[in-house]
Amino acid sequence: FLDKVTEVGRDDYEPSEQDILRCRVLTSGIFETKFTVDKVNFHMFDVGGQRDERRKWIQCFNDVTAIIFVAACSSYNMVLREDPSQNRLKESLELFQSIWTNRYLRSISVILFLNKQDLLTEKILAGKFHLEDYFPAYADYQLQPSDANGSLHREEPTVVRAKCFIRDQFLKISSVDQPSQHNCYPHFTCAVDTENIRRVFKDCRDIIQRMHLRKYELI
Repeated sequence: FLDKVTEVGRDDYEPSEQDILRCRVLTSGIFETKFTVDKVNFHMFDVGGQRDERRKWIQCFNDVTAIIFVAACSSYNMVLREDPSQNRLKESLELFQSIWTNRYLRSISVILFLNKQDLLTEKILAGKFHLEDYFPAYADYQLQPSDANGSLHREEPTVVRAKCFIRDQFLKISSVDQPSQHNCYPHFTCAVDTENIRRVFKDCRDIIQRMHLRKYELI
């Protein structure tokens, strides 16, 4: 908001939709939200990702249809507030692995939101923070033809390679010992892009409906 400080300071200031979307409050505790997408009701529990918040999660996992795991892809060069020695994206990968391998969650699928794609794009194109300096495996990473020629083909190749590398680090975890009802569905997201989120939640709606049908052996 620094570039809008004069506007925000006015007595008659009213936040725009983008202003509201770009506000961030550190999640502490459990927040319950209900909303509808194309006549399908969602009942969501938002839980904090900080280490001291995680012990509260288990009470949310009873009878859930799916887990939405949100990872900030642009944090590949950042460290945790509570532990300056730990890389944020590596922490996300470790947390994802602990959830994926949890024996109580073996029948629950994960919808993976690879978030902050706008900030990731800015960092990669700026060239100041090189992904391979934080994840050495990136230096030898080869983009799959299906990614290079698929829905991402209009984006800058260096950005596509970076975002697909990060996605594949999560998929590498989810591909190990995968029961039939334990799937991972990755999505590239930008939380401040309302159209992107609208499309993603339509996909989530379809995924969750299929999960319900599979749960009751209707497919």
